[in-house]
Amino acid sequence: MSKLARLIGRVIALVLFVTLSYGTTRAQVRVMPGEVKDTRRTDGFFNKLEVEMKVVGDILSDAKGVRVNITKAIDETGKNLIPEKEKEKDFDEVDSSDKSTLKVELELKNPSRQALAVQEISGTLEFFIPKRDPAATATIPELSRVVGQTVVNPALKAAGIEISIWNKEQYEGKRKAEEERLKKAFEEKKKKAAESGTPDEDLGDALANGLMKVFGGLFSAMTDMAENGLALQIKDPKKQLISIEFRDATGKEVSHRGRTSMGGAEDRTVIYEFEEKLPPNTQVKLFLMTANSVVRLPFKLTSVPLP
Repeated sequence: MSKLARLIGRVIALVLFVTLSYGTTRAQVRVMPGEVKDTRRTDGFFNKLEVEMKVVGDILSDAKGVRVNITKAIDETGKNLIPEKEKEKDFDEVDSSDKSTLKVELELKNPSRQALAVQEISGTLEFFIPKRDPAATATIPELSRVVGQTVVNPALKAAGIEISIWNKEQYEGKRKAEEERLKKAFEEKKKKAAESGTPDEDLGDALANGLMKVFGGLFSAMTDMAENGLALQIKDPKKQLISIEFRDATGKEVSHRGRTSMGGAEDRTVIYEFEEKLPPNTQVKLFLMTANSVVRLPFKLTSVPLP
């Protein structure tokens, strides 16, 4: 069989239909391959195969997060494509603005040069569906009551989550106070270095390094916050907080024009920018992963053509 014939035989990738019980209805999910990128460098850095997986199904309308676990990935030569140091994945938030199709990026090792297709990629898709468990949603009824302080909420406390919310004025004040603290510490360090005859650090570097370590990296990444912005400092040791929404008095979600996240899943700061200042009675919905809020589905892609 010629290479052309082999390639044509692999152009059509398998689309898997999965049926599951979801409440009182039956939901169907389809997965199919999208864009494929095979990146190779001579220095060996950042070599990887990226496969976009498209997910379609009714379950997406209620999903707030998704996580993929790959258990098998091989090319047509039988080469294992799962990275040796595969890390445990965190849930990625599902974009609420478009839930018709979900795109999940799969990162694998480079296939063999002679391979024309990835023979199989399979594993489990996990969907975070907070409506399945009342304990998966925590509500802050009035934003004005918690701005400038740590949120007091039984559900957050039970999950070990701490959240502080700042507006622009509070953010600027905390940044200035932190800079002053770091400057004082730098001067003391510089004095001790001069007394001992050891090299001392540049003030600019000291401030940058110090600010990077506080508040989830907020001050190192942001020089200013817009007038209608809100900063959420989040400590989430169990990585249970998956999604945050702001809603008006009628319960309608208030869209934001931008969001910036700094830090890791366990300690991060998220900046939300809004077109207008949020009213005092704005609700904040916090969606927390629980055992009953996660739906797990097997997935399988076969004969994914390589570029």
